[in-house]
Amino acid sequence: MGHSALGTDLETASRNQRPLSDIDARQTSDRPTASEPPSPGRTGPVPTPPPIAGPDRRPLVAIPAGVTAFLAAFFVRDAIHPHLPPGFPFLTFFPAVILSTYFCGAMAGLVCATRSGLAAWYFFVPTAFVMERAVVTALALYTVVVGIDILLIHLMQRAMAELVRAEATARALLDQRGHLASELERETACRRIHERLAEHSLLLDLALKAADAGTWHYSVASGRALLSAEMARQHGLGEAEIEVDLRRDWQPLVHPEDAVRTLADLEDAIAARGTFVSDFRIPLPTGETRWLSCIGRAEIGPAGEAEWVVGLTLDVTARKLAERRSEHLARHDPLTGLANRMQFQERFLQEIARVKRGGTSFALLCLDLDRFKAVNDTLGHAAGDTLLRIVADRLRSAVRTEDTVARLGGDEFVVIQTGATSRDDAAVLGGRIAEAVAAPLAIEGHTVEIGVSIGIALVPCDGADPDAVYRIADRALYRAKADGRSLRRQAT
Repeated sequence: MGHSALGTDLETASRNQRPLSDIDARQTSDRPTASEPPSPGRTGPVPTPPPIAGPDRRPLVAIPAGVTAFLAAFFVRDAIHPHLPPGFPFLTFFPAVILSTYFCGAMAGLVCATRSGLAAWYFFVPTAFVMERAVVTALALYTVVVGIDILLIHLMQRAMAELVRAEATARALLDQRGHLASELERETACRRIHERLAEHSLLLDLALKAADAGTWHYSVASGRALLSAEMARQHGLGEAEIEVDLRRDWQPLVHPEDAVRTLADLEDAIAARGTFVSDFRIPLPTGETRWLSCIGRAEIGPAGEAEWVVGLTLDVTARKLAERRSEHLARHDPLTGLANRMQFQERFLQEIARVKRGGTSFALLCLDLDRFKAVNDTLGHAAGDTLLRIVADRLRSAVRTEDTVARLGGDEFVVIQTGATSRDDAAVLGGRIAEAVAAPLAIEGHTVEIGVSIGIALVPCDGADPDAVYRIADRALYRAKADGRSLRRQAT
């Protein structure tokens, strides 16, 4: 019932309202057209469109309007009350609520609805039926329906107001396009002045492709360089663009070895009128090192000589660290951190070559853990990995810094003992290793005891061929395991 009245009243109000084009014409009558140039005074912010709600929606007007609508409905109801059948105490108040809401806003509708409901209940419901359940239910239903109608009308009008406001804002923005175009032209002219030194270089191309790149301009005549804000930050010189003397200000910031090489590369590029490429390190106060990569090109002046070198600098610290990690993993065992088979072979061949050139002898010790498989099978592979890491630490502590300890795989290790002049020297080291490994271990709450069998070969006493020496030490290892394990055997 309430929604039918709402539809009828909306159609009536729509016919009575002026078309949107009339509103647009009124709002734009005092503004210049799009074809007119913007006036000098119109350089401020975009004007805010006037509010859509008129004076009839203000509380001082809406409340009296709601009361007036109620009184009109009340007198009409009182006049036709004798001619209406019983059971419709609220029917005639709906049009007043809907119309007051539509024309004067939600506040007027609420005022009218509240007074109408109370009046219908008090004046037009017989006294004997005032507290009857049917009457209370009808009053509650009236409240719900009227509330929904007022909310829907309010939301609809609010949406319409936002649409009109958005259109007015768009028109106001369009009015500023002439001003914005002139501002853009002036800003573009200023930008071209600042970038004239880089217009004919690779700088713009490289800067567009590089992320977080610092740019620089080096004057060959003055020896000074203009660093961008990003490059200043990379060097720890603040967050703003700065001009520095290359040898006085820049060189002390760079690692000494890299500074000399980078300056030499720059001089070569200037002399060759070509491209400059160099990587260098910046030691940071935190103790870390930042790696930077410079790419630049010499700019030739009218006399045919290089006048400027322009380029950019990239922070390649992450790439350098990744390369170092890759190199470390390629030459070290990932579980224990010891040298792997590849690094062992390099060191082994280097020592063989040194002996052949007349250097001192060295010993090769092949190690194999005893009872490791039992620990692996009983406590699991995780416990086995823990045991291998502990053994690796004990091997490091048993040898000297100049010696090499490597894990070949599983529970097999090798040690290169440099400067071993006799078999006794190798035997002493073997004893230290066996004693260190045999000490009890605590793994996951279990006490574990293992041993190590060792095979020893001495170079050049047992030969100088790499494969032959390794086979000799390996055979000595297997003799030690066959003789009862946890033993040391020399090559025979």
